Amino acid sequence: MDFDHENVRPVMNKDRLSSLPDELIHQILSCIDSKYAVQTCLLSSRWKLLWTSTPCLNFDSDEFGSLLKFSKFVKHVLSNRNHQINVTTLKLSFHGAASQYFVRKIADYVLAHNVQEINVVIVPKKHHEFPPCLFSSRSLKHFYLMSYYLAPCLIPKTPWDFPALTTLYLQEVTFCDVNDDESVNLFSKCVNLKSLTLSRFLANDVEVFDIITPQLSNLTLIHSDFELINLIAPKLEDLTVKDCSIKTLNAPPGLLSLNYTGYSPLQLSNDGFHSLNKVAICLSIHRPRKPYNEEVARKTINMLQEVRSARFLTLNADVVECISSFPELISHHPSPFSNLICVNIDSSMRKDAYKVKMSIEARNFLLENCPSTTFIMELPEAPPKKPRKSKEAREKEKAELVADIESHMTELQTSIEVVKMHSGTKERVKAAFENLMAELQVLAKQMKESAEMQLQVDQRKVQIENHKEEMQMQVERGKLKLPIDSHKMWLEGLEARARPWIEACVGEMGALVNRERDEFYAIYSKKGRFRSLFEKFSRRQRAMFPVAIFLWCHNHLLLPWQLFLHPPPRISTLCREPRHPGMIERVHARSMIRSNKEHWPHSFFTDSKIFI
Repeated sequence: MDFDHENVRPVMNKDRLSSLPDELIHQILSCIDSKYAVQTCLLSSRWKLLWTSTPCLNFDSDEFGSLLKFSKFVKHVLSNRNHQINVTTLKLSFHGAASQYFVRKIADYVLAHNVQEINVVIVPKKHHEFPPCLFSSRSLKHFYLMSYYLAPCLIPKTPWDFPALTTLYLQEVTFCDVNDDESVNLFSKCVNLKSLTLSRFLANDVEVFDIITPQLSNLTLIHSDFELINLIAPKLEDLTVKDCSIKTLNAPPGLLSLNYTGYSPLQLSNDGFHSLNKVAICLSIHRPRKPYNEEVARKTINMLQEVRSARFLTLNADVVECISSFPELISHHPSPFSNLICVNIDSSMRKDAYKVKMSIEARNFLLENCPSTTFIMELPEAPPKKPRKSKEAREKEKAELVADIESHMTELQTSIEVVKMHSGTKERVKAAFENLMAELQVLAKQMKESAEMQLQVDQRKVQIENHKEEMQMQVERGKLKLPIDSHKMWLEGLEARARPWIEACVGEMGALVNRERDEFYAIYSKKGRFRSLFEKFSRRQRAMFPVAIFLWCHNHLLLPWQLFLHPPPRISTLCREPRHPGMIERVHARSMIRSNKEHWPHSFFTDSKIFI
C-alpha cells in the first residue's frame, strides 16, 4: 500500500477538533464542568464564544476554594451567556449553605430559558431550604433533587407546578413546615409524571401522603417514613417498596408488579391488588436462636392474602420459615392463590439456608388451589461435618502420640546425660580459671613493682645522659654496672611465662561455652516438636501438661540452661490420670513460676507457649 508522505505533515498540523460543527462541540462541552468549558475561550478565536452558546450548564463548587468564588463564577457565566440559546440541562452541585438568592437567580435564569432537566446535588452542613420558584416550570421534564449526610433539603408543601414533568427523583428531603397536617398532595399538578422515586423521604409529620398522578407508571419508595400513603394512579404498573416505614398503603387496582423488601410485613388495603402479575416479598425477620413472633406471622399471612391475584410469586426463606413455624395458624386459612403459575423460594440471603424447612401446612397454603404450579425451592447442601473417629482409632492415635512423645523425652534424657558427663570438665576449667586469676594477681603485683623500678631506671638514664663520658669510663673500668638490660629481660620473661597460661585457659573456656551452647540449643529445639504433639491431644488431656510440668520445674528449682536436667512425669501416666481439679492447680503453678521469674530466661515466657 502506497503511503503519501507529502500530505502527512499538513494533516497532523491541522486542528481537526476546531473543524467540527458547533453542535458537536456543544455536546463535548456539555460533558465537562462549566469552569473548563469557559477556559476553552483561550484556545483560539474559533473557541472564544463557543461556551456562551452551550445548552448544558454544569456548576460544581468542588472546583472552587469557597462558595463565594463559586457564586461569582456562576453569576459571570449567566451574565455573559448567549441569552438567545435555551438551556436544556442544569447540573448544580455545591457543599455548604448557599443563599436562597443565589439558588433563586440560577432557577429564574434556567426556567426563563425553557430548561428541560435539572439535577441538583447538595451536601449541606445543616438543613437547606430551597425557594418556591424552583418548583414551578412549564418546560421541565426531568427533576433530580438529592441531599447527603443526613441533612435533608427543605421543600414547600404546596403542590408543585410541573405540567411537563415525566421523571422525578427526590433523596433526603422533607417539608419546610413541621406542624402536623391532615394530608399533603405535592404531585397533583404533575399531570404527565410517569416515574417517581422517593429515597429517604421524610413525611411522617403528615397523617396522609397523597400521590395523585394520572400518568404515573413506576413508583419506587426507598428508606422513607410514611404514616399512610394514598396512592391514586390508575396507570401504575410497577411498585417497589424497600425498607420503608409505612403503616398503610392504598394501591390502585390496576397494579401489575409489587416488589416489597422490609423488616416487617406491610399492611395493604383490601380493595386493591386485583390485577397483580409479579409479586416479590422479602422480609428480614429471622433472628438467630430466637423463635418467630406469632403476631409477625399473622401479619405476613394477611399480606399474602392481599396479593392473592399474583401469577408469579417470589418469597424469601424468612417468609416460608415464619409461616411454617405456626402450622395451627395457617391451617385455619384456605389457600388464597388461584392464578399461580410459578412460586420461587429465594434463599440467597441466608447463610444457614440449608436449615430452612417448609411445613406441609405452609405448602398447602401456597399451592393447594394450583396443583400444576411450578414450585422452585433450591436450598444449599449442609456443610460437611467432621467425621467422628471410632474409639479404637482414637485410642490408637493417642498411643502413637504417647509413644512419639516418650521417644523424644528419651532423646532429651540422653542429651541430659551427656551434659552431666561434662560436669567434671567444667569443674576442671573452673579450677584452672581460679589458678589463672591467682597468677594474674601475682603478676599484677610484680608489674606494680616493676613500674617503680622503671621510674628509678628512668632517673638513672637522665644521670647517664648528663655524665655520659664519665659514666662510660667507669663502666669500661668495671666500677659501674647498669641494671637496665637485666630488668628488661626480666619483664620479657615474665610476659612469656604468663601468655601460654592465659591463652590455654581462654581457649578451653571458649570451647566449653560453645559446647554448652550447642547442647542447650539441641535440647531447646525440641520445643516446637513438643508443641505440635501436645496440640494433637484432646483439650482435657492437654490441660494436664502445663500443671504437671510447671510443678516438676518448680520442685527442681531449674535454672535457664538446666530446664531438662531432671526428667518430667511420664506422659503415659498423665494420659491415664483423671483430670485434676484444674483451675486451682493451674493458677497455683503459674503463681509459683512468676514468683521465681528471675531464675527463668525471658525467652521462656515469650516463646515457650506450650508450657505457659
